[in-house]
Amino acid sequence: MIVGGGSGLGRAVAKGLARQGASIVVADFDGPRMDRTVEEVLRLGTSEAAIALGTDVRSDASVHSLVRDSIKAMGRVDLVVNAAGVLLQGKLEKISGDDWTWMLETNLIGAVRTSTAYLPHMTARGSGHIVNVVAHGGLVPSDPVSLPYDTGHAALAVFTEGLARQLHGTGVGVSIFCPGAKGPRIGQNTRSRGAGRLFRGPDNGTDASQQFDQLAATLIDGLHRPRFLILGDPSEAQMFAGRWDHVDAKRVSR
Repeated sequence: MIVGGGSGLGRAVAKGLARQGASIVVADFDGPRMDRTVEEVLRLGTSEAAIALGTDVRSDASVHSLVRDSIKAMGRVDLVVNAAGVLLQGKLEKISGDDWTWMLETNLIGAVRTSTAYLPHMTARGSGHIVNVVAHGGLVPSDPVSLPYDTGHAALAVFTEGLARQLHGTGVGVSIFCPGAKGPRIGQNTRSRGAGRLFRGPDNGTDASQQFDQLAATLIDGLHRPRFLILGDPSEAQMFAGRWDHVDAKRVSR
């Protein structure tokens, strides 16, 4: 299950998993992009099945329908990757409460909604894995212009750690995937308030596509050797050394 699989990292992860034989469900708010991902997955010829399910992660009803329909179609869901996102940047005094709500409903609450909605299915089976994509700034804030965006991801990181602790011993794994300081920010739609520059979107030419493919390969490799923090840029490992050892120690002791 790739949430936000219509573009960017989500699309690359869907194709990367399909190359390894996984059946794929693509969930996205953008129908044409979602359908394009499914077409590309099926064209690979390595996946038994791939379907698109239009989903608004800001809606409880939409996410509940996603869970019901994906399980009905595939029989079970082994992996959920939450890669949906929007971009919010700018000067704090220019950003309204509506802007904050718009961003948090997708980047934070959307991922929380999807993660918790699949928990009964996974815990009942005693297996499964949830991956939440968290921007580097959500782990190490640095750019004042991106503070709103990074705040949502910082909260998602805290939720993801808490979820990993809660699910210890259930057979369900939880991970953060961080694309890295030089990696692309996740999000198709952007709001900029009082700032001249915009974050780069996820579908800008060959170089961006290659970067997403490389990040997807790193994420998938991290799933084969499960750990809490999966880094898109392994050279940043020292920056986080020891930070989540307690989470991985519990995973190993299970």
